[in-house]
Amino acid sequence: MNSLFKKLFKLSLRQKIMFSIIACLIAPPIIAIQVSDYFTRDVLREQAATNAQESLDVANLYVTDLLNSMIYMTNNIQFDNETATVMRKLGQEPFDPSLIVMEGKYITNKLETLVFSKDHMYISVLLPNGAYFTNYSGSEFNPLQFRSEPWFAKLDSMTEYDIHWVGTHPNYIGSRTKASPNLVTMARVLKSSSSKPYAYIVLSAEEQMISDFFNKYAPTQKMMLTDSTGTILASTDNQQIGTVFSQMEATDQSKTKFLMVDNQEYILLNEPLSISGWHLISLVSYQTAIEKIQNIRKNDYWAQFVFLLIFIVFLFLIINRITKPLVVLARVAASVKLGTLNVRADIRGTDEIGRLGQVFNQMLERIELMIEQITEEQTRKRMLELELLQAQINPHFLFNLLNSIRMKIRMRGDRESADLITSLSKLLRMTINRNNEFLPVDVEVDTVRHYVKLMNVRHNQKIQFEESIVPNVLMEDIPRFTIQPFIENAFIHGLNQKYGHIILSIWKDQTYLIISVWDDGVGIDEEKMDELKKSLNREANDSKSRINGIGLKNVHDRLALIYGPSFQMDIQSDAKSGTEITIKLPLRAKGED
Repeated sequence: MNSLFKKLFKLSLRQKIMFSIIACLIAPPIIAIQVSDYFTRDVLREQAATNAQESLDVANLYVTDLLNSMIYMTNNIQFDNETATVMRKLGQEPFDPSLIVMEGKYITNKLETLVFSKDHMYISVLLPNGAYFTNYSGSEFNPLQFRSEPWFAKLDSMTEYDIHWVGTHPNYIGSRTKASPNLVTMARVLKSSSSKPYAYIVLSAEEQMISDFFNKYAPTQKMMLTDSTGTILASTDNQQIGTVFSQMEATDQSKTKFLMVDNQEYILLNEPLSISGWHLISLVSYQTAIEKIQNIRKNDYWAQFVFLLIFIVFLFLIINRITKPLVVLARVAASVKLGTLNVRADIRGTDEIGRLGQVFNQMLERIELMIEQITEEQTRKRMLELELLQAQINPHFLFNLLNSIRMKIRMRGDRESADLITSLSKLLRMTINRNNEFLPVDVEVDTVRHYVKLMNVRHNQKIQFEESIVPNVLMEDIPRFTIQPFIENAFIHGLNQKYGHIILSIWKDQTYLIISVWDDGVGIDEEKMDELKKSLNREANDSKSRINGIGLKNVHDRLALIYGPSFQMDIQSDAKSGTEITIKLPLRAKGED
């Protein structure tokens, strides 16, 4: 470390300046990136888990709706008295083919009506005497084969209100096996008052409907439907159907699990269905879940790096141009030190360094004034260097730079981020610009809209912002940043940075322009309300006039100073209806200060 400092001290002035500036430019972004990555790591994990849970909830609604539809169809058959009567009549022994032909058409029409609006559902009704009815052709499949299935014998021991969820099995409709190799099936038994079965209902839906929904809605997630033992009934990967989910023991219905599979981190979610005792499982790669966010951050880092390199190159050129004449002067001074007084500095220009060269030549001609002139010019040189280091970026450069970044992001298709940069640019411009103390209501409200958009992004939530503004007030002038502090107060203290509503209302009567800001937040208790009203009535320089948690004092004092006693401010708040702040500003005649 000491050797490094020694080498730095041996550098020339120009090299030291370049090295210092580069270090000051590069070190802060690197430190900021590391700190940002550390503090946003948990937030990214939480956001990724939330997104995965939302997708799983939507899938739950779809699957539950499908199973409920199947239950509804079987209930429709069970509780239709006419249908039940026909089935009892047709199911009597001995088997009467003529009766089946004449009256069985009613059952067939009933089944076709039930599944008319449902794609790829197959319903079978089996009678005890061997008769059956279906909504599909008997040449595709003979439903009497169901009686040889192991689960069919269990139906006789069930009540007519029980449902047996068979699960997933190969598609028995030959023409549909390629499109959907598997079916999800349920079965019920219908019994008379004597508990004797008079019909069996078997209803099947194509599993491909579920897997297609999984693939379409959440293509980056691996979703599957399992029974209580972990056997996969439906999945985005058809090869897994019928196998046991190996990570079933790691799932927890109350928590989000992060686990390692094949050296890759995954988010594992388990959500039970409200019916059937089945489960929806979601397995999504953590890197895939945060890929979009990471890409945005990488692009942002690369953009900063490119602009930093460009800035450093221009800085090198500027420093080299400024310091090159100093190098010439140093060489001339070294020659003078050795006694060569006839040398001159060939430096041209009208700037400070050019004048310095001229004065240096004059000092050589007037040796008696050399020390005084050198001291004065060296002092001037140091002041110029300090001014150079203390110079600030022109605000117009900042706005142009933001606009360039916005256009690049918009060209890449990220319209939302481009709009956010537009909002930030406009808000910064309104903050920096001090030319007009008064602005039209329309401009002030536009600033509030941009502020709300940025606050929603900052807190990762959507505050519902509504406006109720009478058109005839849009051109009325009000002091700058009159409304924004009340919106900020509603965000931070009223809604406590949580989801809620904010309503901005503006209208006028013959005397006043009236502005109201309402939020449905936590409200202000009675004790704090009393303290707030007392604080607003104190003098502005009173040390006791600070309002803990509600920054309204400064706005009140500023408007009172501008409008005098004509200004009015009213605050209404309770825990149920939220908080409403209303101010009345006297209307001014055109041309009146």
